[in-house]
Amino acid sequence: MLNIKDITVKFGGLKALENLSFTIQKNTIHSLIGPNGAGKTTLFNVITRIIKPNKGNILFNNESLLNLKSNEIIYKGITRTFQNLQLFNYMNVYENILSGYVHTFNKNSFNDKKLKLKAYDVILEISELLQIKNRLFSYPYQLSYGILKRVEIARAIVSKPSLILFDEPAAGLNNQETSEILSILNLLKSKGKTILLVEHDMSLVMKVSDEITVINFGKKIAEGAPNEISLNEEVINVYLGGGKNVKKNIRNK
Repeated sequence: MLNIKDITVKFGGLKALENLSFTIQKNTIHSLIGPNGAGKTTLFNVITRIIKPNKGNILFNNESLLNLKSNEIIYKGITRTFQNLQLFNYMNVYENILSGYVHTFNKNSFNDKKLKLKAYDVILEISELLQIKNRLFSYPYQLSYGILKRVEIARAIVSKPSLILFDEPAAGLNNQETSEILSILNLLKSKGKTILLVEHDMSLVMKVSDEITVINFGKKIAEGAPNEISLNEEVINVYLGGGKNVKKNIRNK
């Protein structure tokens, strides 16, 4: 479904990504892990056309994304969440979710009652799925961080994308909230979605992933199923710092 081919991104003399290649299969959860600064969010920004790579290509359903503008990506069925919450604080939950759907309108149809009713129905469906239906007319400052994460996910999936990029969805959450995120990811997969996940919570990654790609300093150092990655010495030493306790922890996830 998504084919990353030899992507290189340079910021001055620094290579944020170097000849990075991997493929994401349809209807899978593919995790991209690595230390802070490894280039994970940079890759998200390349896929969504915020950053132009110096080299390489990204194919989505055999079509190059590099020919598109950033605002055109959503029309191809690709959406994302952000490492830091990017919600509109002075818009209620309903309006925040709607902002992920307004691309279906144009200047002539924005006041069309049928389209507004369709949007309302879609938002109700998504909010019920994510159990935030009773929060639709609350404002972000009134809600817990865990609920805000769900709102951002709702905005990302309201357009019914085929590929969703999740950038650290469990960051800042407690164990219960993290468990709920895991359930949401599995639920989305069960509904035919494909997910590219960036996450530092290794327990979540090991439980939810079909495939894992590990990068360090912008280069791929390992790839495979969770059980393979948990036994990979280079991953343990480079990503987790090595040591007997670290090995024990990752292999028990």
